Amino acid sequence: MGLDLVTIPAANLWDRADVPDVDAIAVDIPAGDLADLEAAARQLAADSVDPVEAGPDDLPLGALASLVDDLRAEVLHGRGIAVLRGLPVERCTVEEVALMFWGIGLRLGRAVSQSVMGERLGHVINVTDTDPHARAYRNSSELSPHSDPGDLLSFLCIRPAPSGGVSRFVSSLSIFEEIRRERPDLLAVLVRGFRYHRFGEQGPDSEPITPHLVPVFSECEGMVSGRFVREYVEIAADEDPSITLSDADREAIGLLEATANRSDLALDFTMAAGEAVVANNFTVFHARSAFTDDPERRRHLLRLWLAADPPRPVVPETMQYPGEPGIPAQPGRVPSFASRFDSR
Repeated sequence: MGLDLVTIPAANLWDRADVPDVDAIAVDIPAGDLADLEAAARQLAADSVDPVEAGPDDLPLGALASLVDDLRAEVLHGRGIAVLRGLPVERCTVEEVALMFWGIGLRLGRAVSQSVMGERLGHVINVTDTDPHARAYRNSSELSPHSDPGDLLSFLCIRPAPSGGVSRFVSSLSIFEEIRRERPDLLAVLVRGFRYHRFGEQGPDSEPITPHLVPVFSECEGMVSGRFVREYVEIAADEDPSITLSDADREAIGLLEATANRSDLALDFTMAAGEAVVANNFTVFHARSAFTDDPERRRHLLRLWLAADPPRPVVPETMQYPGEPGIPAQPGRVPSFASRFDSR
């Protein structure tokens, strides 16, 4: 089935008329439903158990189980985004909250490596004071609308920034529909895709730039999926003289970003402490405004990249790294890459 003929289910599409504010996608944890998970997390933390070493039996959800099942169904098969509210960051240690977050993540999918460091439970903290070229999730700069590897993405806010750090989420499938209707010529460019820079995190047997074109929009088994990271496209063209971005390429990228940032499509909100976002990487793009940090109390999120079971059917060309989902771990390395785009 071609992308010009595919029909996207209405349940997968949303805009600001459907989701006027974050309350429309929020799920509040009922009082008392965290009791079993919190008690287990507190004991494991006291025993210094690393969250990634804990399994489902170690972190029972108890009364929270049905809520998490519904959350997973909504993110995989519905709008592709939900916000879970009420994780007890005020009364629990970071270690205890990390264990609770990991326990919920175990029911959503399989956690995969997020960088060459191999971390499956990531800490999103600005470290540019020690590494000025740290990858995007480890700096404080603005992030344009994009998607990450893996089927699902989840952030848990431990502490927001003093200012800035506003999150933006937008349905990539709604973007697809807008461009398909208004500019099918540029949709064809996005479907063809672009070569992606691997940001220095390729394995020893892989090339620094994908040998294949990564489609922004693709179809597999009747399902449309979106994938895009502008910086990877631009750096690939900047560093490889054989790669040229045509006027049509740049116009298509510009239209994609302009559509993703439209106020009638995109939802903006600042995550509060104790809130966790869960989003489908193939149906939702996310972005973040720049933020100002407090060196003594830095903005701090926990992050999961998750492979769903069963995984979403996607064409193999969506893979940026061989063996995805995730980025292959390479002991001793850190996710840092210098380019002329660093200051943006």
